[in-house]
Amino acid sequence: MKSESKFKLNQVVLAALFAALTTVLTYYVKIPSVNGYMHIGDSMIYLCASLLPTPLAALSAGIGAAISDAVGGYTMYIIPTFIIKALLTLCFTYTAKKLLCKRNVIAVFIAAFITIAGYYVAEVIILALSAPVGFTEYLFSVPSWVSALNTLPGNAIQAGSSGILYIVLAAALDKAKIKDRMRKF
Repeated sequence: MKSESKFKLNQVVLAALFAALTTVLTYYVKIPSVNGYMHIGDSMIYLCASLLPTPLAALSAGIGAAISDAVGGYTMYIIPTFIIKALLTLCFTYTAKKLLCKRNVIAVFIAAFITIAGYYVAEVIILALSAPVGFTEYLFSVPSWVSALNTLPGNAIQAGSSGILYIVLAAALDKAKIKDRMRKF
């Protein structure tokens, strides 16, 4: 009995390729910052979400970014990264005729907000888990929320630079009519 898959093989292969590109652009092309590093790997997540169905894009984004955290020794961020990066893909649409449609341009800004807010909350939780006092006591105290503020500038720069790179890449790929070519195979 032959089972039918919801996704085409070329879509699954492309998702794996995007996961690898996300890992490479996150881990190897990075700028050190206060709480880790800034990178342009999110641009591959945005591109993947604009080209592939959301479930595949979400898995690709989460896996690619989480692998980068694991390889880089940032194990405390693996779970938050997987969740945050998968959420980024929900902003974009792959059904539009072009990568740079109105929704995807707006999605860059929404994705930036998700990145900044997501890692801010993740940092508060990580600080609370490592606090010398009880988790809930520290989690709901002012110092934990103030201490995590130092993540905001780096995450804003990271999200902004990835958004700009996505727009440049999407414009170039739209000129090459990549969506039309992908529909053929």
